[in-house]
Amino acid sequence: MSEPCLVHINTRSPMATVLVLIGIDDTDSYTGGCTTHVGYLLAKEVLRRWGEEAFLDFPRLVRLNPNIPFKTRGNAAVALALEVPEGDVEEVWRLALDMVKNNARREGKTDPGLAMAVGEVPERARVIYKMALTQVVSRGAAERAGLITWGGRGVVGAVAAVGADLSRSTFELIAYREGERAAIPAEVVRLMEALTYPFTFHNLDGRRVLIQPRGPDPVYYGIRGLSPPHLLLAKSILEAHGYKPAGWVIYRTNQATDAHLAHGVILAEPTPYSYYRVRGVVVEARRVAGRHVVGRLDNGLAFVAYRHLGRLASELERCVMCDVELYGGLKPRFGQLFLYVERAYVLGRYAPSPSRCPYCGGSLESLGRDRRWRCRRCGVVFRSRGVRWLYDSSIAKAVFPRPGEWRHLLRPPGLDVEVTGFFSPRSVEWIS
Repeated sequence: MSEPCLVHINTRSPMATVLVLIGIDDTDSYTGGCTTHVGYLLAKEVLRRWGEEAFLDFPRLVRLNPNIPFKTRGNAAVALALEVPEGDVEEVWRLALDMVKNNARREGKTDPGLAMAVGEVPERARVIYKMALTQVVSRGAAERAGLITWGGRGVVGAVAAVGADLSRSTFELIAYREGERAAIPAEVVRLMEALTYPFTFHNLDGRRVLIQPRGPDPVYYGIRGLSPPHLLLAKSILEAHGYKPAGWVIYRTNQATDAHLAHGVILAEPTPYSYYRVRGVVVEARRVAGRHVVGRLDNGLAFVAYRHLGRLASELERCVMCDVELYGGLKPRFGQLFLYVERAYVLGRYAPSPSRCPYCGGSLESLGRDRRWRCRRCGVVFRSRGVRWLYDSSIAKAVFPRPGEWRHLLRPPGLDVEVTGFFSPRSVEWIS
């Protein structure tokens, strides 16, 4: 991989400042590392060299299509929005490049990438973001988006992070560890949530703690929320109980915003590894080995609901002849596409109802082997008895999986609180 030349950057006046957006993706692996940690390290170094005034916004954590087959874990990219002297643009690029090279885990599927926009973000980069939320995007398309790029397949996520629309966003405070990850008890997290909910959310699933990962990455915990001050309060509660991180940062993020529905490109036809929504009637649903639910819609599309999704799987199993709208990711299995359901909306159910006499409304009785039918009230004989289908919309409801199975982009049910105040990295503590 050759490094791009930056000689085209205008450095006429070292006193003037310019907008610089740096995107990073795919620096982790299944055995360690974390792209958010690389973003944290880069933010710390930018803070040391150019000060807090260089940051136009919080560091950005951008979740993308989780159905991509070559992702490592959560398919997240990070970006920094900076304002630096024009003469320092190349230094920013070199710093980011060195940070990625020195911290990326080059193993397995890991193929890191870096992207930078100077000045206005090209419209093509914004389009790449919309596509990357729901589709498979080629590296070539990302490299033609008009940004300075370096690296492999991670260029796609890096370009998408630079072009991301975070007009509707949440926040996540991510804390990092040195050494072993001390388990935080559910009781402590429940206390934290009692004092901060709904301004922090997705903390617990029953007694299962959701703020701590289980892998070998350097993350100690991550608290999702709507308000940076409440995230800082939550952190202080954990620290008061002895759970102090080695460092932490607050990211602005598209998590829990349904960004894939608001901005994503959802194709009309099923496409492998894409996000998809479909409406149809469930004609078959059954439990298979492992107790997962496999079913089929009247349009022929097969779907899967894993048993650990809880109520979502149980509802779909009981939903034969229901009119439903399903959302999820498409994956090829056994020579066909399956929709792996993320959420469902039950719109109604079709139920058969015997037809009645069109003349008097009386009930019909069978005349035996000739399959004729006679009205019990007026005696008119019919060659056949039709069946009416009644539509019951009273059962309409939204069905979500249990909290521990929510995808990052999914907006949790009941999360209706909106924070209207504007937060900037100059108005609140955001990194340590």
